[in-house]
Amino acid sequence: MIAGIIGCGNIGTELALFINKENNFELSYLCDINNDNIVQLQKKLNKNKPKVVDIEELIEESDLIIESASKDAVKGILRNKDLDKEGKKLLIMSTGGIIENLNSFSKIKNCEIYAPSGAIAGLDAIKSVSGKIKSLTLTTIKPIKGVKDAPYIINNNINLDKLKNKKTVFEGNLKEAIEGFPQNINVAATLFLASKFEDIKIKIIADPDAKTNTHEISCEGNFGKITLKTENLPSKNPKTSYLAVLSAMQTLRNIKDNKKIGI
Repeated sequence: MIAGIIGCGNIGTELALFINKENNFELSYLCDINNDNIVQLQKKLNKNKPKVVDIEELIEESDLIIESASKDAVKGILRNKDLDKEGKKLLIMSTGGIIENLNSFSKIKNCEIYAPSGAIAGLDAIKSVSGKIKSLTLTTIKPIKGVKDAPYIINNNINLDKLKNKKTVFEGNLKEAIEGFPQNINVAATLFLASKFEDIKIKIIADPDAKTNTHEISCEGNFGKITLKTENLPSKNPKTSYLAVLSAMQTLRNIKDNKKIGI
């Protein structure tokens, strides 16, 4: 299966190295607005040297398109004329981009789209109770360096440099969270895609003592209550949990596996 990666930063690099060891995929194309990312990635690849192309050529030529760039990149990918074809597969890491482009997303009928669970667990249970949910909350606790550069923090002049104790820096809905924390809150977007519940309550807490990215989910309805908690070590990028990378790797395995466990 011919693969192309859009976005060659931390996650894109990890996935490229994973694919480079797999016999089921051939990494043939790379795309990134930052050429340094591509140069550094190519140095680490020993199996082959993928061709550097623009998004249009990558989508046209690849069987498997992997997005690990940003929610803004998702818009152009979903609207690309060559995407919605039989045999095409698209793995999206920046699920916030799906939420902002639901109209384009809903029009895709032929291309298979995968959104990994990312940094949270239990999405199979959440999907099972979709339509029966009465309340759904997501509380995210992150180290200061994981949120300090977020647009919401900057725009609201929230100074976290001298923070001594936990501080709730945001409470709001999904749309506000995606706009204010575009690199932090893909978990909320993925949670919405699984639950179809529009009134998700989101809280983000900065903790100067935190060593992990923690996500707590509480889901209630006439089925009972689902409580989920993950405490994830950050990846090389403090804004991203390593579990998100591992989740994407497992999704790639699932694409070629005829045995499915869970939903």
